[in-house]
Amino acid sequence: MMKRYLLAFTALVQLLSNVALGQCSLTNATSCVCRTSGQTTCDLKPDITISWAALQGYLSGPNENPQTGTQAGRLKISGSTPNIGYGPLEVRTADQAGLRHFVCGTDTFTVGGQTGFSCPNGQNPKQIIFQQVYRKQGNAMVRNERMAGSMTYHSAHSHYHVNDWTTMDLKLQDPSEPDPRKWPTVASGAKIGFCLMDYGACSTYPGHCRTSQEYNGGTALNSSSNFPNYGLYGNYGCGTNVQGISVGRTDIYSENLDMMWINVMDGLCNGNYWIVAEADPTNVFVEENDDNNYTAIPFSMTMQRPAGSGGSASILAPNGLRAITGSSVRLTATPGYSYLWSNGATTRSIDVTQAGTYSVTVTAPCGSLTSSAVNVSFEAPLAPPTGTGATVVGPASASLSAVGQGTELLWYNAPTGGTVVGTGSQFQTPVISSTTDYYVSTRSVSPGVNTYGAKTDRTGTTQLTNSARQWLIFNATEPFELASVKVYAANNGDRHFVLKDNVGNVIEERYVYVPTGTQRVQLNMKVPAGTGHMITAYDDNTEIVIDLHRDDSGVSYPYPVGGGLGSITGSTGGSSFYYYLYDWEVKTPDLVRESPRSLVTASVTEGVVLDLELMLQGPYDLGTGRMNDNLRTLGLIPSIEPFTALGFVHAGGGGGETLSPGLLAVTGDEAVVDWVLVELRNANQPSQVMATKSCIVTRAGQVYSTTGSLPRFSVLNGNYFVSVRHRNHLGCMTATALPLTALPMNIDLKQPSTAVHGTEARRLDSNGVAMLWAGNTRMDDRSMYTGQNNDRDPILAAVGGVVPTNTASGYLSADTNLDGVVKYTGGGNDRDIILNNIGGVIPTNIRIEQLP
Repeated sequence: MMKRYLLAFTALVQLLSNVALGQCSLTNATSCVCRTSGQTTCDLKPDITISWAALQGYLSGPNENPQTGTQAGRLKISGSTPNIGYGPLEVRTADQAGLRHFVCGTDTFTVGGQTGFSCPNGQNPKQIIFQQVYRKQGNAMVRNERMAGSMTYHSAHSHYHVNDWTTMDLKLQDPSEPDPRKWPTVASGAKIGFCLMDYGACSTYPGHCRTSQEYNGGTALNSSSNFPNYGLYGNYGCGTNVQGISVGRTDIYSENLDMMWINVMDGLCNGNYWIVAEADPTNVFVEENDDNNYTAIPFSMTMQRPAGSGGSASILAPNGLRAITGSSVRLTATPGYSYLWSNGATTRSIDVTQAGTYSVTVTAPCGSLTSSAVNVSFEAPLAPPTGTGATVVGPASASLSAVGQGTELLWYNAPTGGTVVGTGSQFQTPVISSTTDYYVSTRSVSPGVNTYGAKTDRTGTTQLTNSARQWLIFNATEPFELASVKVYAANNGDRHFVLKDNVGNVIEERYVYVPTGTQRVQLNMKVPAGTGHMITAYDDNTEIVIDLHRDDSGVSYPYPVGGGLGSITGSTGGSSFYYYLYDWEVKTPDLVRESPRSLVTASVTEGVVLDLELMLQGPYDLGTGRMNDNLRTLGLIPSIEPFTALGFVHAGGGGGETLSPGLLAVTGDEAVVDWVLVELRNANQPSQVMATKSCIVTRAGQVYSTTGSLPRFSVLNGNYFVSVRHRNHLGCMTATALPLTALPMNIDLKQPSTAVHGTEARRLDSNGVAMLWAGNTRMDDRSMYTGQNNDRDPILAAVGGVVPTNTASGYLSADTNLDGVVKYTGGGNDRDIILNNIGGVIPTNIRIEQLP
């Protein structure tokens, strides 16, 4: 721990001597001190360390056992975990609502009141615990809680242990690595939990509490005066409900207690090692400092296999021996003091970038160990695919495509990293509102080994009860993963699966709960290439096999591991026995070749916008130069576009438009006259309508969308003919296809100079204003006064068909002047407009609409 404690402690000694400890307790924060000087509100957090002095010297230090007797291979050690922080470490098994939470496998059960619980399958449950964080708020003490880790009932001790409280490992020092937790592990401890308690004060165990946990470091904190909040004392024991470590106290688990040892495997050689211990390794508890939870001490093993007695090295390749040119293959050697690879490298792990065979010689406690060679290969990378982007009018989904060398294409949302958002040669984006970049790569997979081996099933069986552990012996010709094995269990229980090499180094281990019966156990162990590996399973507590089955007849070694990866050559019990682990599932990694990513862009445009102006002849007033808005003032204009009901055909998303509320309340030049239908037509085939939009036209002739803005069409930028139609006026179209974009283009059809398609497509008044021809009451492509299907008869029909002087009111197609009243005779009638427009002299003339 940092030297800051000494300064703080000295400054507070005089203050504490005048204040009763009762003023700083778990219920009174009056004289409690915050870690930051001057604060009056703060969390009083613990600071758990682990003592190198206790690890080295308590009960005369570590106690090594040889590989014989009831304590065979146990390196027994003691752990002391002082709390040198400003607040206690307190855990409770019930939350503040009084509820307890138990975990059985992946299921959580919540109960009230009771202190015990049994899982439905007989497995020992883990009980979720809650750390209590004390908070000083002026003179008041507040207790908050947070979920933090779990406890498990320990039947041998008859109380609960906090899971994963400490780890204890035997390691070989790596001089190039300052953090001992990262040194190579050769053996690990069996202790996975402590009962948290106030075993004693720091003053009772001098040297356990220090300002630094590093070996031979720190100043001893042997006095209560060294701890500003020494009064935060919970008197914690191994309770069912509450456990903890108070300020200025330590919890000690001695080497005489169950599982306070490191499992040293048979075959390990005498030599110089380090014992590394860590408290709260997964940082489930809130503390002041998480960087001082570990320590390490040197230790010389003297009761194992003689130093220098030989063996061989192995090579681990966690990601396989195949890679892509330009990348690397990591090879890791057996733990040792020094390393010499066939390529001259001298580190334990090397990253190989060239194809070839590689071997290593390791200087280790067992002597000079040489490995067999492994073959590393590289394959050429794939070239980036060729992508094709797309442009859409947003918001919309875009269709992107790509082609490449690999067997599949992957689409990403980032140039590196990111997330796979699609697969295949075609990718349909989600709906996007702005231009978005996507990235596509091509990938091919060369499968690795994925098969089964070993002895498939038991033939002759013996139930093993309290039997000394035995091992299967096997060779690995190249690195592989032992994914799973099959076991036969007569009773359920926690089992410890251990894989070691021929010089006693633990390669991997797993703690697995195994139910009764035939079970496939997932191991996912990385096996290095090497000879003389050993594997077994035994009970986690007793270290002997409890009710696992072996074969004692019909055994015939060797058994292939599978896929040519090696063979099981025998067992430590002899050639007549096969131990526990059947039907091995073995794998080597697939070689995935993935190309660099290519950029493919989904471009989003805003559509094209028209600034369109026009005049309808029917409501046009020559005196004002404006159209009348009688339909609006009479309340006759429908709020939903009329064209669909009248049989007009929409395209490109048009149809169903509805006027925004309030638009019909506008007066003056911006007042609504009527609905018009605007069309965009194909530049190469003007008879083909690409998109329509139902709009409104104002008295001044401005065309707006139903929201009062300029009309926007969901089409790509490009050249389009623009046409406009009305329910009883002849349509009109521009003479040429115009380049339209999101920047509004003005098209003023009121101006005679604006070129339009056809001959006499508009009527010109005496003021030189061009207008759409009125009088197409049948909504076809012509205006006729006489003859079959003429436009005069619908007017007569609208007024009743018998009395020509009758009138009809409403939103009617026969209302050619759009005044809201249909009249056949008299002033302002709707019939004369038709006669005038066809020439006024020869009633059989026809005015043809100039649309293709």
